Amino acid sequence: MKRKQGIRAFLHALGDDVQEKRLSLYIAFKRLKNFVCIETRKDKLMLYLKVDPSTVALENGFSRDVRNIGHWGTGDLELSIRSREDFEKAKPLLIRSYGDN
Repeated sequence: MKRKQGIRAFLHALGDDVQEKRLSLYIAFKRLKNFVCIETRKDKLMLYLKVDPSTVALENGFSRDVRNIGHWGTGDLELSIRSREDFEKAKPLLIRSYGDN
């Protein structure tokens, strides 16, 4: 999936300290702690970021607060990536998650 490769390359480019760990249900990206986890779905990628959802303007169909919802991986902010435009919207949040963790 090209989207996943583009996101992986972007995350690795954030810094030399980014580590990737492939698990059976998701891929985790971390520095000292996980800052993004990616789950592959049929028509989209689900990204879980270690960003406080109350500090983000949530968009229906793109971002969601999952603090009280079970999911694989780490993070309280869920992003649905279906297109290049979604990925572009996600970039500032990915950078923020990397910087905060």
